[in-house]
Amino acid sequence: MFNIALVEDEELERRAVRSILERNIEDVHIVGEAKNGSEALHLLDTQRIDLILLDIKIPRPNGMELLQMIRDRHLPTKVLIVTAYDYFEIMQSSIQLKADGFLLKPVRTEALLEAVRNCQASASSLPATPQHPDVSVQAVGQSPADPAEDGKNIRERILAYVEQRAYRDCLKLVRRRLETIYAHRETAPRHDVLDLIEILIDILAQSGRDLTPVLARQVDELGSQRLDARSHYKVQELFSQVTDMLFEASDERGGSAAQRIQTVLHFIERNVQKGISLEDAADFANVSPCYLSRLFRKEMNMTFISYLKAQRMERAKELLQNSDLPITNVSLDLSYTDANYFCKAFKKEVGVSPSEYRRQFHKPAAGSGGEDQAVGVQ
Repeated sequence: MFNIALVEDEELERRAVRSILERNIEDVHIVGEAKNGSEALHLLDTQRIDLILLDIKIPRPNGMELLQMIRDRHLPTKVLIVTAYDYFEIMQSSIQLKADGFLLKPVRTEALLEAVRNCQASASSLPATPQHPDVSVQAVGQSPADPAEDGKNIRERILAYVEQRAYRDCLKLVRRRLETIYAHRETAPRHDVLDLIEILIDILAQSGRDLTPVLARQVDELGSQRLDARSHYKVQELFSQVTDMLFEASDERGGSAAQRIQTVLHFIERNVQKGISLEDAADFANVSPCYLSRLFRKEMNMTFISYLKAQRMERAKELLQNSDLPITNVSLDLSYTDANYFCKAFKKEVGVSPSEYRRQFHKPAAGSGGEDQAVGVQ
């Protein structure tokens, strides 16, 4: 049986892919679905997975970070990247991390089936490999941690990243350290886990802040937990939340909440056509994505993603009203790499297709892109 996991934040897309695979490919078993990186890590810790269909834009850790973790663990799991973003950087990173395929949304049925069958055929030609390395190869009591990543080194690097406001680098460092601690063991060395959380809390205290009551209770409970593979993803989520707090700007350093949101709104206005993300906006504002997400919802009464989608659609309406640009060009100007996907998103948001919307204002010029033909997962 060929075990497949689906990692995608859109439930309808997961259902569609599951249905296509189960109806068209024999000996396929969908062992689990995940809507974010934490759930995906839990699947990796608890299931034998031959293939993951992995969306790039999932909540923390994102798809590329998850692929990095899979490769760091030396798992035999094959990975098909699924994304709506046809960016060179994404494809280049996927190749460097030895992804087994790259599918653009909206994924066509034929392309999906071909890619999965290729992975299935490739896996069947290889000798069976255990999902997790044999723990017997490591002496009992030996720490799996890289000697170069001792406590002092980690502390200095985290401090440097905090001072530089390098959120992504800091989070990546913390996650990789945890991966190293857990590597090749069913149970993580307790002292290494506790040492790392102590470093994070000490640095947080130096900035004059304390853990929230909820996080403080979870940290206290670490000492009595069995830190085995089943708790790995929960531990990683806890460490990610504590790392987030290191980058939550105080009013003294970053201005008022309203001022910070205004800065982000200006950033979106200038870059709405570039396919920006919450992480990009957080980097610009020198705060963590988690903090910006909460602040944005509080100040704007909507999510960052909802606002960004609305702004992209407003820009699309302006282009459709005031230019004769082909619809394909309008979609590309707004970083939609597939015109059909753009047409579907536009109709869902506005209620009519781009061509119908344009006809309300003027007749389309010859060669302006024709009627929209939205194509989804079939």
